[in-house]
Amino acid sequence: MVILYGYPDPKYLNLYKLGRAIHLDPQVREKFKLDREAVMNEFKLSEEEKELVRSADPVKLFKAGVSPYTIFFICWEGYGFMQKPIEEQMMYKRIKETQL
Repeated sequence: MVILYGYPDPKYLNLYKLGRAIHLDPQVREKFKLDREAVMNEFKLSEEEKELVRSADPVKLFKAGVSPYTIFFICWEGYGFMQKPIEEQMMYKRIKETQL
């Protein structure tokens, strides 16, 4: 049996807390959409974590070892990717595939 994803890296604990808050608390989600920097400071993210969040790049986050659930919460819920039309979502996927 192959394990594709293990336990989350403890060094990203604050990043996980941010992702969970975005997912569970609509007020945090809306605040994140309006002022990301303030929310990242509120959750005491390290500079490395802030750069990952600023990138809004699911592939970069995954390669850094961030949990897929946290990636979904930050990118799709926090940045609002899931509200984009499917054509835009697919275009993003095609662009990323050509960069790999």
